[in-house]
Amino acid sequence: MGVAVRIAMSRRPFRYTAALMAAASLMAACSGSGSESSSSDVPVTEPPTTTEVVEEPETTTTSTTTTTTTSTTTTSTTTLPEPVVNSVPATDNTELPADTTVVPNVAVPSNTTFDPATLEGEVEQTTLADLTAFSECLAVLPNCDPVEATRFALLEYASGNVELINGWNADGLEIRDNDTWTFVVYDVEFNSDKTEALAYVCSQDGSSLVKPATGASDEEIVDPLDKSFKSKYLVRRINDAWAVTAAEDIETIEGREEGYCG
Repeated sequence: MGVAVRIAMSRRPFRYTAALMAAASLMAACSGSGSESSSSDVPVTEPPTTTEVVEEPETTTTSTTTTTTTSTTTTSTTTLPEPVVNSVPATDNTELPADTTVVPNVAVPSNTTFDPATLEGEVEQTTLADLTAFSECLAVLPNCDPVEATRFALLEYASGNVELINGWNADGLEIRDNDTWTFVVYDVEFNSDKTEALAYVCSQDGSSLVKPATGASDEEIVDPLDKSFKSKYLVRRINDAWAVTAAEDIETIEGREEGYCG
């Protein structure tokens, strides 16, 4: 697998190109045109509760006349975390975390592209929730909680964003014009058994990372943006919830042209 690329001083979410390209090759088998998406009406359900029975070793007591055998059965119940949306398990060889908690406490947008009751809608909701959490983190720099900011993300994508956030916090950076960062999911593609999805996102951003003014210096602009992007996000279902695991920019243009995102 390739090496993750970290873009210095950029507030764009972490990109892990190698993992995304591997997933994109899997998608090719299920989408000939690369732009059509399939839909499936799948209701959101509560996560299952699994029960496993653990047999403890038998204990044997022996006397001169009798033998007594005692067997104890212990029942433990594990309740899986509540998912953001329903889906299907991942299929590649990436080692996944044993326990994942995804906290669905971001308001569901009303102006979405897909019906939230469909698989496409579930992937869209997770992608938008991840980007919204990241945007909310920028708004409170340099006091962003990286755990909150990455609660809809996993694997290298999540750890890359944590690294960026910790660096911004440590440098005392702040964001200006964060409300100019807008994003919309315009397409969703699945692999053949719908275990993974690529969410295509169009975004525009006119925000700036800055070092705030001090008694000895004026405010310094560290990373100004006035750009439009088209990107794809690898979204996978892990432990009964979708999560964003990789991202890659497809196209970047200067300025925020009206109508670029439809």
